[in-house]
Amino acid sequence: MTLLDGIRVVVLADHLADFGGSMLARLGAEVVLADAAPLTAPRAKAWHKSMTRSDAPLETLLEGADILIDDRRTDPREGVDDLAARHEALIHVVVTGFPNDMRPVTDLTLMAQSGLMHVTGQPDRPPLRLPGEQGYALTGIQTATAALMGLRARRLTGKGQRITLSAVQSAALANYREAVMYDQTGRIGTRRGNMLVRGKSGVRQIWPCADGYVTWSMIDNPGMMRAIVRVMEEEGVAGELANIDWDDILVADTDQEVIDRWQGIVETFFARHDRKTLADWSLEHGWGLSPIIRLSEVPETPQMKARGVFDADGVPGPLFAVHPGGAT
Repeated sequence: MTLLDGIRVVVLADHLADFGGSMLARLGAEVVLADAAPLTAPRAKAWHKSMTRSDAPLETLLEGADILIDDRRTDPREGVDDLAARHEALIHVVVTGFPNDMRPVTDLTLMAQSGLMHVTGQPDRPPLRLPGEQGYALTGIQTATAALMGLRARRLTGKGQRITLSAVQSAALANYREAVMYDQTGRIGTRRGNMLVRGKSGVRQIWPCADGYVTWSMIDNPGMMRAIVRVMEEEGVAGELANIDWDDILVADTDQEVIDRWQGIVETFFARHDRKTLADWSLEHGWGLSPIIRLSEVPETPQMKARGVFDADGVPGPLFAVHPGGAT
């Protein structure tokens, strides 16, 4: 039995909520994609794979449905509120670009208006958006979360509810660190390239290794730092890092010159090993390190294989399944 076994979801998709429907489907819900034109982008194929598609009237699809995900990125969907209101137990999640505002949005505008582009990229170059369609994906995550909270509330009260959320707020939540930093220090974040600034110093985030790159940062986590230094000592490359009492310092308050010297030792260590070795050590010892996967390698990653996103040839699986009484 899966988490959402027996839960039926109807999705009116327009990019913002697609991934939310996919998440609910992967949790075991029966998810029906209603009234949607065929989409051929890889994102659509991956996000819609676990859904069935139907061209049956929405009024029919809502009979017996538990959740309606109502994506209003460009369409006000007149009449849907009235249909949803007829079902007292229905959890109606309405997703717009802005709070209570039907102005259309795109992934690019979401990245810009959330502030994420302001802090992404090199300081001497124009801002960058994150790869893929992260604004839509971030909104989908919040959509699924809202639906799950609605299910929990219904279990306690016996009633459904109408829940509203916006894509701009969803994307801004991923940029929370800049708001916290401004609140605590008054400093406005800027693009710093391959550097994460904490306190008066900055630490690297992306590192070359023997067969590519990994992401890891030297942060104020004594247990993590001791764990990585232990392995470096076994390799004979820990240098002065072996003599540091990580409980007695704050990396964020350490002079940049010292941080750079320490990072040079780590860089030499990473360069001696491939991504898999470093990633396996990270899982075993708790380093917080992740390998950076090349695009061509994505279909072969354990995460994608476990979720069945790609078929045997490494291309996204079928876009839609057949839903009784509907179309394919």
